[in-house]
Amino acid sequence: MLSGASVVGYALVKYESIERVEGLDLDAAPPGEPKNFLIVGADNRPGTDGKRTDTIMVLRVIPAEERAMLLSFPRDLMVPIAGTGRTAMINSAFQMENGEKVLSDTIRENFAIKVHHYVELDFQAFKQLVDSVGGVNLYFDRPVRDQASGLHVYDTGCVTLDGQAALGYVRSRKLQYMEDGRWVKDPRASDLTRVERQQLFVRRALATTLQQLKSNPGKLTSMVEIGVDNVRLDESLGLSDVLELAKQFEDISTGALQTHLLPVLAHPDDPNRVIVDKRKAAPILNHFRGLDPSDIGPELVEVTVLNGTDTDGFARDASGAFAAVGFDVQNPGDVPEDERPERTTVRHGSGGRDYGMRVLRHITGGAALVEDATLDEHEVTVVLGDDFTTVHEQPTPLDKLPAAPGVGDAPGDGASDGAEPTTTTTSTTTTTVPTSPPSTSHIAIIGEPPEGTSC
Repeated sequence: MLSGASVVGYALVKYESIERVEGLDLDAAPPGEPKNFLIVGADNRPGTDGKRTDTIMVLRVIPAEERAMLLSFPRDLMVPIAGTGRTAMINSAFQMENGEKVLSDTIRENFAIKVHHYVELDFQAFKQLVDSVGGVNLYFDRPVRDQASGLHVYDTGCVTLDGQAALGYVRSRKLQYMEDGRWVKDPRASDLTRVERQQLFVRRALATTLQQLKSNPGKLTSMVEIGVDNVRLDESLGLSDVLELAKQFEDISTGALQTHLLPVLAHPDDPNRVIVDKRKAAPILNHFRGLDPSDIGPELVEVTVLNGTDTDGFARDASGAFAAVGFDVQNPGDVPEDERPERTTVRHGSGGRDYGMRVLRHITGGAALVEDATLDEHEVTVVLGDDFTTVHEQPTPLDKLPAAPGVGDAPGDGASDGAEPTTTTTSTTTTTVPTSPPSTSHIAIIGEPPEGTSC
């Protein structure tokens, strides 16, 4: 016990020596409530043109649920930069005067995500931390390299990357792999796949670090030593906050950390840049806003109303009501008499259940919820039944939705009760599709062990 107290005491003294970033104007959160940590990987090497970053992440820690979520922002993402009146790559915010504040404000203003704490990790610290745990194991089914980032891995199978190799791995965006005796460019190589590798490395490195800390708590002192010269934190982030954060990851191997990639689209004017896919990003961003994933803005949902009753003009009137709420309403129509539902039915596309739920929550009296594979993710069709009455402006909270008596003759397979909020789910890992077509022979993230293999 005395030894453990000495370790913590030493860590506290050293922790107080870490450089602090002033003037960030961060958000406040009550003790025990979820917090968002803005994490920036900084390239402050001599010879570089000012400060740069290739890594921008938000880590959301939820103490009550003993879990955390990680969201990555591609460097090439084009967004309005806070306080400038111009649009540019998101990492350019960090290069400006008071860049730490500009970046945090840019994330807040563009994504409605609160920033409670700021952590900046220099690349030198990254390398030293990896070396301090003896390296991190990744899996390579073929030799890989990236001459621009300095990555060179010629062995296959489980390979231990030291700090230098690990830095080359997480910075790689021009990756090549060996195929039939020659080097071939990975067709998925881009800033987006670099983000995938960064998240994979974070999960593997955390698992390795926590395992060693459990068996050797004294290693904390060497890690703090590394952080003193190479880490910058906001003024309010204390050692107790960091220790609490570490505790949240004790069960990392059982899925305590969920990772998300920000869905993006190719920039219409520049194929080398991307913009946010607002429809696909909404459910993911809601996790980091502390909202239910189904709290999607109505302007992101394309709604078509079909009349399944004998009342003339029913679909037209309902369309007007949905348009008044703010939904993107399409031309109304009718359904054949033999396809009329006994109950008003909300049909959503594959992977678009949250969009369907947003529409359903505006229907007084509720509705049945049905998947329709012919619809796109953001498209929703409302088939009016004789039970339909009105559309209300504010969405009904999930736990207040009326119980559905059943879907009756609602067409389609997989009908479900729209009043069951516990069935609303989103994927814990969201894959962003790169603008270039993926290789059919090499889809998995390079470095990730195949199913049934552990490193």
